[in-house]
Amino acid sequence: MKSIYFKFVVTYTVIIAVGFLIFGTVLNNLTENYFVSQKQTQLIREAEKIATGLALWYITGFLEQDRLRFEIRFLRDYLNASILLINKNANVILNSDEQVYIDDLNLRKIRDRLFEGEITVKKLLIGDMIKREYLVIGYPVVINNHVVSGLLLITSTDEIRQTLKMYNRIIWLITLFEVLVVLIITYALTQRIITPIKKLAQASRKIAEGDFSQKIPIPNNSDDEINELISSFNYMTEKLENLEMMRKSFISNVSHELRSPLTSIRGFVEGILDKTIPDDKRDFYLTLVKEEVIKLNNLINQLLELSRLEWGKINLNLSEFKIYSVIAEELIKFEKRIEEKEIDVTLQVDEELVVKADRDLISRVIHNLLDNAIKYNKVGGKIYIYSEVVNGKVYITIQDTGVGIPEKLQKLIWERFYKVDESRSLENGVGLGLSIVKEIIKLHKQNIWVESEEGAGSKFTFTLDLK
Repeated sequence: MKSIYFKFVVTYTVIIAVGFLIFGTVLNNLTENYFVSQKQTQLIREAEKIATGLALWYITGFLEQDRLRFEIRFLRDYLNASILLINKNANVILNSDEQVYIDDLNLRKIRDRLFEGEITVKKLLIGDMIKREYLVIGYPVVINNHVVSGLLLITSTDEIRQTLKMYNRIIWLITLFEVLVVLIITYALTQRIITPIKKLAQASRKIAEGDFSQKIPIPNNSDDEINELISSFNYMTEKLENLEMMRKSFISNVSHELRSPLTSIRGFVEGILDKTIPDDKRDFYLTLVKEEVIKLNNLINQLLELSRLEWGKINLNLSEFKIYSVIAEELIKFEKRIEEKEIDVTLQVDEELVVKADRDLISRVIHNLLDNAIKYNKVGGKIYIYSEVVNGKVYITIQDTGVGIPEKLQKLIWERFYKVDESRSLENGVGLGLSIVKEIIKLHKQNIWVESEEGAGSKFTFTLDLK
């Protein structure tokens, strides 16, 4: 299997190579055209000078042929171009370089255009055995508005190509350097991406093996998708670690709590069967067995209820009802426990406030919150229940003056099986109450949150829609 790093490098290398190849080809053509254009412009300018000077003097007899030959040979060396003078019959009157020869057909084509008064520019292949490319500039020699002769300047394109090769060599060296720089940068960037991914893969394998303590350091010098991925991974491992701890704690607690009543039930039943327990005590012990069975049944019901809530197996039976009456009904159920702990309850909820929700499920929410408010309250404590309407929603708050919840644990109390007080017994619950509350509120698409200070009590608030 090829690594992402290998794929990145190959892909970037191909893209860069193709890009620079296209760039180099286009630049080479543009450069060649530029050099040819510059040479062409230079030759036309010089041809104009020669045509208006030396050629006219020669034709009008003011300059001898030998002197003209000397002049054009000097100009040939200066321009690096052969200079020819032709007449209307396409005959070469004067040639600065006898080795340069243009065939009759091409010469006649140039002659025809020259004697029409046109400046001619052509690229021709010249040579007997080995053809070489030449740039030919034709310039008409005009006297009294009549073309009397044609001037040809012929230069090999080899010089241009040699210059172009040197120029291209420099360009390709710079391109090669740029490619190397880009590859180095690509390597660095790819490593920055690949290294965290490799760490994530290694950590994922360890998590799959049951080690949830894996954490990947987040780089401090950037804020991008990789950092977001690492943060999400660390958050996931933290949640998995907490869940695993709660699972182990739950198994331990439930095993203990199940073992104790089951052991009691077994002992009582065996005592009744083997007559160890006298007949006059049988009803008393059967009552104890019944109470233990009820406790076990409540635990199982809570687990089933939470499971149905989490899997969306419970359908909301929405209705309109007065929230005050539901709270009052639940308070009556806790009347005995409230009196035993001498708790002062203050209820400040509008009696006419009507909400739209599932009455039975909201009753369960209030029941669980009141149960915790009483359970963790001190003797002689207080419970405040009040409501507030904001933007079409009612906010119901249940506040106590109990032991409170440490700040670092406030996010964990909503998790299944989590208990702030690990010493709690089955009688006081196994940490499912608030999980059920959260799922019910979530099912209603509402919010619930807690505000608490250790030693100063807790305040739970949830929202409901008004009718």
